[in-house]
Amino acid sequence: MKGFVSNIIKPLFSKWDFFLAVWLGVLTLSLGYRINIIPLLALFMGAKLLAKTSQLLYKLLVIIYSLIGFLYAPTGIIYGSPDVNVVGSFLYTTLEESIGFLKQTPFYAFLLGLVVLILGIALATEKKSTHAVASKKSLMMLSVFFVVLVSFGPMKKNRIDLSAYRFISDLVTAYRTVSTQNQGYAAIIQKKPIWQPVIKSRRYHTYLLVIGESVRRDYVHAFGGQFNNTPWLDSVPATLFNNYISAGPATVISLTNTLVYKQDREKQLNNSVVTLAEKSGFETWWLSNQGVKSHSDSPIARIAKSANHTGFINTGKADYSASSSDENLLPLLAEALKSPAGDKLIILHLMGSHPRACDRTQGRFDSDIGSKELSCYVKSIAMTDSLLGKANQLLSNSTANWTMMYFSDHGLSYIDKNSSRAYLTHGDSTKQNYQVPFFILSSDSTQRRVISQRRSGLDFITTFAQWLNIDDPAITGRCSMLSKSDCDEVNTVYDFNERLTNYNVLPSIP
Repeated sequence: MKGFVSNIIKPLFSKWDFFLAVWLGVLTLSLGYRINIIPLLALFMGAKLLAKTSQLLYKLLVIIYSLIGFLYAPTGIIYGSPDVNVVGSFLYTTLEESIGFLKQTPFYAFLLGLVVLILGIALATEKKSTHAVASKKSLMMLSVFFVVLVSFGPMKKNRIDLSAYRFISDLVTAYRTVSTQNQGYAAIIQKKPIWQPVIKSRRYHTYLLVIGESVRRDYVHAFGGQFNNTPWLDSVPATLFNNYISAGPATVISLTNTLVYKQDREKQLNNSVVTLAEKSGFETWWLSNQGVKSHSDSPIARIAKSANHTGFINTGKADYSASSSDENLLPLLAEALKSPAGDKLIILHLMGSHPRACDRTQGRFDSDIGSKELSCYVKSIAMTDSLLGKANQLLSNSTANWTMMYFSDHGLSYIDKNSSRAYLTHGDSTKQNYQVPFFILSSDSTQRRVISQRRSGLDFITTFAQWLNIDDPAITGRCSMLSKSDCDEVNTVYDFNERLTNYNVLPSIP
């Protein structure tokens, strides 16, 4: 036994193995995965086996993964491993948004990335031959350890569940998905819409659809939030939907599953609320405070460009800085309202409460609620309420026959909750990621109503058609979505990978 240990086991390990194990652990965290002991041991044995057979390849991979871990750690800590949302956000983002993301990232995420880099450099540059080639028996034993650990731990659904391998696999899979989607979007947006609407009667001549950004319903006073940040919405005879859930947890995932018609889960961007309105005789406007680029437009920008008239405040970029105020949309709205066109659908796409909230408010807030960023978030909702009030006034001044609909694209999750560093960011693991405000106000509204029946962004095309008071053969009019009718509840939402998940089983973290 003593000879077995000294001749076979002992040569396999060195004093540097502790640092290798630590490095693999922090690397796993930085790549967005949880630490599980068996996969981590398998990864450790695999690294040891590689070091004993090819030190050059071992050190090269350590350096490469150290750089990946260092760069990805801020994203991995907040959003987890690569998925459709992460890859899509990367493709559609710009320097301004990236800077905003880095500003709100907690310091410990950068520290973790730095630890990965420093340990990796140390492992790759240590000069002593601590990974000297072992005997054939030692290598055989190491291989057995590795195979056994992989077979009984990390093998899931016929794939190797090792963080270093999974990161590359998940990244490639997500990129292919987003790339395939974009190619499909580019092709399908060119096709003619299938709409054949039948207009029952034109209730209003001007329809204003306002799409908010990153607003949690429990932070809106009019919907029961504790902070008095919606004085305008509190005072008007609107119809409030206090059980509306978004289709997804992030802008692109949510709005592409909200604003377009789907057949067999294929999102047909040519069959959107914009083209439905146009086929119904409306002149359409899309006025946006979110960016548009010529080379990598998101599917939302593609939908926007299908409108008769477009107005992007931030052409050529996606400006998430403090200078990009939603108030800048009001002159564009005023011009659209002055247009001599008959029936109009005007869509305002706000920056709203997009993280970082303090960029939206220029660092100002009305009351300190324990965290500067959360205080700014409350203020950003107050600013949206003020904007909606001004839009309401513009509508009233321009026409006597109008209606306004508002909803937010998704909610947010806490980071470092109950601390002075607390802030809100995108997430898909709680009900609050999907609970958003939704209301309708019209020129002939006389009383305030609350609809508590479940409504979903996945049914929005039906809701939108009923708002326009039209029928279409492609749209299922199975229920009166704008009333208190008990419609069949939609209990599914999309997660970051655009997989349907059961909303009802998600935890609630108010």
